[in-house]
Amino acid sequence: MNIFVTGATGVLGTSLVPKLVEAGYTVSAMSRTEESDERLRRAGAHPVRVNLFDVEALKQVLAGHEVIYHLATKIPSTTQMGRSSAWLENDRLRRDGARNLVEAALAVGTVQTIIYPSFDFLYPSSGDTWLDAQTTPVKTATLSSTVEAEEAVTRFAESDPTRQRRGISLRLGSFYGPEAPSSWETLDYACKGIGAFPGARAGYLPQIWLQDAISALLLALTEPVPSGVYDIVDDEPVTRAEMYTILAHAVGRKRLLVLPDLLMRLMTGAKYADISRSLRISNRLFKAVSSWQPTVPNARIGWDLMAQMQNK
Repeated sequence: MNIFVTGATGVLGTSLVPKLVEAGYTVSAMSRTEESDERLRRAGAHPVRVNLFDVEALKQVLAGHEVIYHLATKIPSTTQMGRSSAWLENDRLRRDGARNLVEAALAVGTVQTIIYPSFDFLYPSSGDTWLDAQTTPVKTATLSSTVEAEEAVTRFAESDPTRQRRGISLRLGSFYGPEAPSSWETLDYACKGIGAFPGARAGYLPQIWLQDAISALLLALTEPVPSGVYDIVDDEPVTRAEMYTILAHAVGRKRLLVLPDLLMRLMTGAKYADISRSLRISNRLFKAVSSWQPTVPNARIGWDLMAQMQNK
């Protein structure tokens, strides 16, 4: 089976591509630099130079491929993410990239499955109410692009009256783990006695161990998961208050100094309204259609593991 991957050298792609190769798939991966070419070759993939915004070029590349993973993103640095303009390239990659891939895939006719890792901060802030993909997503200036990408993936599946084509969007919680640079930043802050999560302490923060997210992306392909939108989060969501306690325990501190929410508003700017919500999200829908089980069921275990790795 031939698989085409965008964003293959990002945090998700770096873990996913080798696993696809190990599973026996032939992987073509979009690349923009010679350095990325070499990284992809070492992972066993075939680097491909193609413009994600050139539909005709995509048609040529996608011919003969059965599966697309659209992982491409451009997440701004921590210092820039509060600016709406800093997200424009990421929005274009998600929204226009998904739309162009779907258009090209429908034109070539060989693609049967498109899998897209979306983002779980789409739901309205809901206190301690359980949420899942049956809840209507919220469109905001900084999140509408991922909603539109999901819609493109859905259109791909619905374009086939026989329902043989699959379009699967996996809404990931904030992923953490040794492969995610942001996790080490969070742990470094905790080591210095600082906790920084925008939003009320009683609010829930959806998270997922990165390798469990990778497992979900793989199972979406290898198992007969129906087209749809699914949430990929820890079994046991925790509040921000619990996260401060968890991180303090992980680094051997009694407590953390929590940054004032006013400061967090200033730091996160345009993103504050999105990432400060209380989102107690359930993963039950994906579990019901697959064999997926998180190996790290909650943040208590995950952040203790991170601290152990840091101390080695």
